Amino acid sequence: MQSLDSNFNLRRLERYLVMINESNITPVIFLSKSDLISADEIENKVNAIHKIIPDIEIATFSNNSLTDIENLKTYFTSAKTYCLLGSSGVGKTTLLNNLIHQDLYKTQPIREKDGRGKHTTTRRELIILENGAIVIDNPGMRELGIISIESGLDDTFNEISELSKQCRYMDCTHTIEKGCAVLKGIEEGIISNERYQNYIKMYKESLYHEMSYYEKRQKDKKFGKFMHTYKKNKNDK
Repeated sequence: MQSLDSNFNLRRLERYLVMINESNITPVIFLSKSDLISADEIENKVNAIHKIIPDIEIATFSNNSLTDIENLKTYFTSAKTYCLLGSSGVGKTTLLNNLIHQDLYKTQPIREKDGRGKHTTTRRELIILENGAIVIDNPGMRELGIISIESGLDDTFNEISELSKQCRYMDCTHTIEKGCAVLKGIEEGIISNERYQNYIKMYKESLYHEMSYYEKRQKDKKFGKFMHTYKKNKNDK
């Protein structure tokens, strides 16, 4: 779930979808605060999502519209479990209150300084809707770590995954190798540079988190020694 105002961020959305696809969960994107921007702006943002994820289902809505809330209810089926995932301030708690027709959960105002929301939900909440659907509300996320997401990356960045099959080397990192089909795809405009950079960032992050505890300790120690030597040489000068 993202809001259509300043919270809207395609790169963050890709990060969420990598984890969702890795877990074999069917995603639906809820875009809140549709009353704050024009219909043309909404269409542009929906098209931007469909450009990178053509088949994903998207619902735009306002928490101030009863019609919109009734439409969102159709996405929740009895006896199935759903999880609301998104940053603080996108309207998850307000949506839950609207879905159950009660103000059981507290909401917080958005900070005027940076447009970010305060954490309203501080722990996971499990809510059962009138029709028996189960909704899990998670605390608003500042960031989402990436761990072991090979299939999630392939599903979310499918155009990169398909091109990688044409790379000259099986273990191509898609960064410096000659004969890399992914780098060629960027040059030809098949892949946007923004998508590529986000893909590489998450891929490297995944590799780091998959390192053993010992390897991480060794890497941290080497970095610590480097910084110690650097500071010592700097002080000697």
